[in-house]
Amino acid sequence: MNKETLKKMIIIGAIIIAIILVIFLTIFIMRKINHKDEPPKINMTKYSEKAIKVMKEENLYEKLKNKEYSKTIEVVLEDKLFNEKYLNEYHKINYHNINNFSETINSFLTKHYTGEEINYILKNLNEYINILLNMDHINILEYKDISNFNINKLERYINYQKENTKYDTKTVVTYVNIGLDLKGYSSYNTYTTDEAENNLSILVNKYHKLPDNYEPSDLTELSYKNGNYKYLLRKEAAEAFEKLTSAALLDNVIFYPFSAYRSFETQNILYSRYKNRDGEEKADTYSARPGFSEHQLGLAVDVRSNTLGDNLTNEHYKWMLENSYKYGFIVRYPKGKQHVTQFMEEPWHIRYIGVDLATKVHNSGLTYDEYYDLHISN
Repeated sequence: MNKETLKKMIIIGAIIIAIILVIFLTIFIMRKINHKDEPPKINMTKYSEKAIKVMKEENLYEKLKNKEYSKTIEVVLEDKLFNEKYLNEYHKINYHNINNFSETINSFLTKHYTGEEINYILKNLNEYINILLNMDHINILEYKDISNFNINKLERYINYQKENTKYDTKTVVTYVNIGLDLKGYSSYNTYTTDEAENNLSILVNKYHKLPDNYEPSDLTELSYKNGNYKYLLRKEAAEAFEKLTSAALLDNVIFYPFSAYRSFETQNILYSRYKNRDGEEKADTYSARPGFSEHQLGLAVDVRSNTLGDNLTNEHYKWMLENSYKYGFIVRYPKGKQHVTQFMEEPWHIRYIGVDLATKVHNSGLTYDEYYDLHISN
């Protein structure tokens, strides 16, 4: 055998070996693909005898034998409440040891809830299942990442959003929690004297009332006086106000108080006067009813620029927005927020809540009503 012949035989042999390898590799790959497409086979003995008996009685054995084991399916079978059209969703639902588990998940499935939604409800809202089952299907997962979501107000959220489609779900939750879906003063809670006295962050608005007889125990005179008239604030707020006015003066911003602490009786006289003059509806847009005024807390003060009678100039308002928080105050009724505060803008009305909290409110860009619901009340 010459070298040329030997060379040809080697080449042919290599080709044959390569072809054989390709064939084996192809067979191996196809088996892998086919195996991957096959549903995982399970040992049916994982199911209870009772569940397997129901499978056979209902001609479900062939449909289920190649499916992964599911405790949920086992329980629904044992309860004889298996509904074949929900098979895929059953597999997504985690079993929970609760009364009437099978009936409950079937009720939710009937209302077109998905397995994912049902898992969220069973895990996080188990105490409120009946509330949800008494309503049409809602996208409950829209609420799962909203920290101030309160399921007891769910129906109010839904109704408010129908009427205010421009708001996203998170905004709707906050606004309803504040009470904006209700008429002001129609529903409110009343603080105790202890709460009013010992909580500088207390929220007072049309939905949170002070006791009629509440008067702060540490009212202190401000250094500024208008003739014989004295302006009072709680001691901590009064000291902070003096620092605020001194800091403003360094920036050539001069303002004076024109209303500070007001008792329940004084607020009643003022509100009644405005109501008689302008009518209740209009008076409610700019004056708080007695018991609902921050001035009764002794933590609020109205200020005016030295060039004005009862307001701040635009420049002074801007300074107040940018600096008052450094001394524990916030502008309580800022411009453009009437739809939240339910009062006309009052650039001159500042409220003491302490430096740390005022800084957080300032940085959030929220009204105090919004911030309180999102970060304090819960």
